[in-house]
Order: sequence, then C-alpha cells, then structure tokens
Amino acid sequence: MVEDKVWFPLFIKNGRVHVIEAGSELVNDEVSRLIGVLLSAVREQTGDAVEAQGDEERDLLRLSQWIQEQLDLGHDDAELPDDLELKRLLSAEMTPFLLTCESIHASDVKGSQLKKLLRSYFDGEVVLAALRDNEWLILARKELVAGSNDEKEEDNGESETDMLSAFCMGLYELIASEWVGAFHLSAAPSFIPLKSLPGTVGMLRETIFLGRTFHVSEHVHFPWELLLERLIYSIPMEQRRRFLEQAGDHGVLFSDNETLSTLETFFQLDCNVSETAKRLYIHRNTLLYRLDKIKQETNLDVRSFGDAVLVKLTMLLYKVTKRK
Repeated sequence: MVEDKVWFPLFIKNGRVHVIEAGSELVNDEVSRLIGVLLSAVREQTGDAVEAQGDEERDLLRLSQWIQEQLDLGHDDAELPDDLELKRLLSAEMTPFLLTCESIHASDVKGSQLKKLLRSYFDGEVVLAALRDNEWLILARKELVAGSNDEKEEDNGESETDMLSAFCMGLYELIASEWVGAFHLSAAPSFIPLKSLPGTVGMLRETIFLGRTFHVSEHVHFPWELLLERLIYSIPMEQRRRFLEQAGDHGVLFSDNETLSTLETFFQLDCNVSETAKRLYIHRNTLLYRLDKIKQETNLDVRSFGDAVLVKLTMLLYKVTKRK
C-alpha cells in the first residue's frame, strides 16, 4: 500500500527555513515572492552574459578592422592598440590559423557554430575573428596545439611544424565534414600576437593563395612548404614567359593530368621511385615507363638532380603563367 505524500513549500527568511502550512494565506504570497526572486536572479545573470557576449563581439570586430587597416597601410609589424580588450589575451604565445571558404554554401557557416566546433577540437577557448566574407582568423594558445609538456617535442622526435601539420589535417577534415564548401586552411608556427599580427595574417593569406595556385588538389597549406612557389610567383610575368620559351614549350606534357600527378608525387617524395609507385598505386615498372616518357618529351631525366630541379621550376612556372 502506497502512502499519499503531502508537500509543503519552504521559504528562507532572515537566514532561517520556514515551512508554509497547507491552507495558510501565506502560501501564495511567499511562493510568488520566492519565484520572483529566482526569476530576477536568472534575468540578471542572463543579462550579464548577453552584455559580455556583445562586448566580445564588438572587440573582435574592432580587431578585424584594425588588422585590415594596418595591412592596407603596409604596417605588418604594428602593435595592438592599448585600448583593445583582447590585447590581454593575445600577450601569450599563440598559434595562428586562417580558414577560408569559397562556395555558395559558405554563408551557412555561422560564427557561433564554428567557435563551438573549434572549442571542442582544441579542447579549450580560442579567439575567432571574421576578417572578410568567408574568412576567419583563429588564434589558439600554443599548448592547445602542441600540448602542455615542454619536453613533448624531444620525447617523440616531432618538430613543431610536424605536429602542426598533423593537427591541421584533422581540423580541416572536421570542418569539411560539417559544412558543404571548398575550404582552405593555413597555419604558421606559434608567435606572440601583440606585434606583427597584421603581417602574420597577410602571410597566411598569401600561403592559401599560393597553395591554391600551385597545388589545386590540396586544401591545407603551410608557408614552409611553399618557399619555392613564393619565389616563382615573385618573378615578373615577362621573365617567366622568357624562361619557358628558353626551356621549351612543354604545355602538352604539363597539361596532362596523369603526367602532372606523377611529377608532383615524385617530387613530393624526394624523387624516390619505390615510394612514388606505392603512393600512386602503380607498379614500379609503370612509373619507370612514365619517367622515360617524360625524358623523351623534354630531354630531361627527373631521376637526375639537375634535371629534376629544371623540370620542377618549369612545371611551377607553367602553372602560374600558362594558366592565366
């Protein structure tokens, strides 16, 4: 047999707990007052949270505007203004990332959703600033990327760039799986954002541009992997064309997707025939046949260091010159 239970409301007054008896005229008044106090406290906390969120958004917007202003003025090494509230957060060593999206679906990416996803992946708070349409700057404390153990690098033999490369690949795959669009991600080694933040943003933008220009099938780009491409792009157009004329017109060769993929993989793997064949899922003899065909077309043997350098330069120049 289940006994009926009788519930009596409680309220606190002068530090003491009082029980309101059933039928008492105080029930409605005291309960209503208690509910009012609770609702007031909730509204106050909610209001503070909304106000804080608004202040943060205004500060991030101001940071984005300041970065663009400094880039337009050519002040790559400008120091963050003192009245910027974020300056306190950016005084520690941080790792910078730049994310872009080129798609009609890019507008589906909301800043709040992206920050929630980043917070989960980084396992900590990050600074997320929208710089331009479909372009976001991400700043994360160094330990969120490399780990808090200073001896981690010595223990596993990985450099900061190795760890950053692996970290970015995972981050890109996560973002690409959440939204539809052609995303590109670049990153640079950790630094202190108080100074040279505009220059770092400019360098990350250039890295994505060079990566998209020279390596169209890739979506994660790093400045230390594009040094030769940066040098090639800095050559005036007329000198590029003159070099290609002297080297010979190999447009048919480089416009063939199979040949281009073979050369890119071959150079990426330090001209290692066996590793290249494995990466391309072809027999070693098939790869040798392709390399011999390239030699017949260009009179250059990419298995020779000097010829490999010349073919690599010619291929990069062709990408940035003939495709314009």
